[in-house]
Amino acid sequence: MNTSGKEAYGVSATSLLVDKYILTGVTILVAFLLVFFMLFPIYKILVLSFFKEGVLTSENFSLGNYIRYFGTPRIARSLYNSFYVSVVTMAVTTILAFFFAYALTRTTIRGKGFFNTVAFMPLIAPSIIQALALILLFGRNGLITAHLFKVDWSIYGAWGIVISEVLYCFPHALVILYTTLSAVDTRLDEAAESLGASALQVFWRVTVPSAKYGLLSAGALTFNLTITDFGNPVVIGGDYNVLATEIYAQVTNLYRFDLGATVSVILLVPSVAAFMVNYYVTRKSFALISGAARPFIRPSRPFRKWGFTIYCSLVSASIIMVFATVVMGSFVNVWPYDWSLTLKHYRFPSLGGYSAIWTSFWISLFVGFLGAFFTLIAGYIVEKKKPFGVQILYLLSVMPAAIPGLVLGLGYILAFNRPYFFFYGTPWIIVICVVIANFTLGTLSSISNIKNIDPSIEEAATSLGATSISTFVRLVFPLSRVAFFQNFVYFFMRCMTTISAVIFLVSATVHLAAIEIIWLDNDGWTASADAMSTCVIAIVLLMLGLLRLVMGKGSSHVMGGAGG
Repeated sequence: MNTSGKEAYGVSATSLLVDKYILTGVTILVAFLLVFFMLFPIYKILVLSFFKEGVLTSENFSLGNYIRYFGTPRIARSLYNSFYVSVVTMAVTTILAFFFAYALTRTTIRGKGFFNTVAFMPLIAPSIIQALALILLFGRNGLITAHLFKVDWSIYGAWGIVISEVLYCFPHALVILYTTLSAVDTRLDEAAESLGASALQVFWRVTVPSAKYGLLSAGALTFNLTITDFGNPVVIGGDYNVLATEIYAQVTNLYRFDLGATVSVILLVPSVAAFMVNYYVTRKSFALISGAARPFIRPSRPFRKWGFTIYCSLVSASIIMVFATVVMGSFVNVWPYDWSLTLKHYRFPSLGGYSAIWTSFWISLFVGFLGAFFTLIAGYIVEKKKPFGVQILYLLSVMPAAIPGLVLGLGYILAFNRPYFFFYGTPWIIVICVVIANFTLGTLSSISNIKNIDPSIEEAATSLGATSISTFVRLVFPLSRVAFFQNFVYFFMRCMTTISAVIFLVSATVHLAAIEIIWLDNDGWTASADAMSTCVIAIVLLMLGLLRLVMGKGSSHVMGGAGG
């Protein structure tokens, strides 16, 4: 009996055909889910903003919503306000993170592990925690302003948003700049010094230019995070409205979904532009990374060593102060008058209470598993299988990073608020939204991990008769186990702490802890909001501890990955 070469190795023509159909089906399924749960909601927002009553006909096309937006000074000011706080935050955060990353990668200061851990602490808490801490310290009745220095000044407004956003965005920018500075060969600096360049000349003419793409990428990411953030502006912004808070006000306060959709489209423009810049410079940055980069660092001079130690200590102290203030505010009787300890603030007066914490926890578990699973499949298809149309799948996988969570959440209301969409109004729509909103980083992380798997291993498995499914289950998944659990924790953290993507999706029966923090603060229960924040932080820390216990030292980079 004649057999082909592949059949001699145990791979029949029928198996190859079935394997091809399964691979095509999985690829189409993942692409369909991304189109249906990402592009379809955005399409509904575009239709509602450009067509009267959201009816897609030539007669209904109108720019009336945009004329109304730009013709109303109070509302139109939100665009300028958003750009102002985003640009200032971008500049300040990028500079602060660059020098912090420089200290960790180019000096021999002590305590690098401590500084690195503290720098990533904002990732484990809702973005709103920065605003809560700043109000307790610098608000109208703040500990520092009203009681220590007795000045008639509060942090509400533009500068409150900027400072809170700097603290929130700092670890995200640090991840990029730390990676950039670690990858550039330090022998470039040594060569410049040997030619007579001073330390300052080396810094400005060698170090900064070699990190220019990292600086641009960190700046674009920070700009995008700031202009799309909702938690900090809604708490500390006061009367200073930005695009994100204007969308929320139009939809929830005025029930103007058409104008809310219009502001969403306006917010999409700078968000997508920042994403494209970040994507472009990230790809360009690989050209400056040397495969022979030297990890060795010469001992720093005392002045330089002490200077960067003090700088890193001040930045770390600011971050620690935020967390310490919120945690302390949840335990003291009356801030800042009665410092006696109490647990009364943990008897939450809101409807959600501990049920909101439990709901957030189990939803986050589902989000963690589904997000890690689907992004691993997407990464495997894109990197290893490369079927027809793989570039479309890759494009769909990275697009969520360009869509603000608030816009996506509003799109879900417009797209799925129908009786036949059984998941609307249930916890499952939150699961879907959070997975889609964070799909980009999970996919890129999976692709990066799968690239490290030697192709010859998969080829050997195929030659022995393994199908794509068996290869994925028995080979790829075990080799990607650490990356899978890191993505699991990343999705879990994002679900526990996210606000923008789910603010429109909570209901009378579905409460989330991160959203309860906003309601508690708005109702004047600031100490209870601090208590809810403390509970969220404790749960995320517990999950990180469990991952480290189960996975060992390999999980130590999970926080850094989450920041990207």
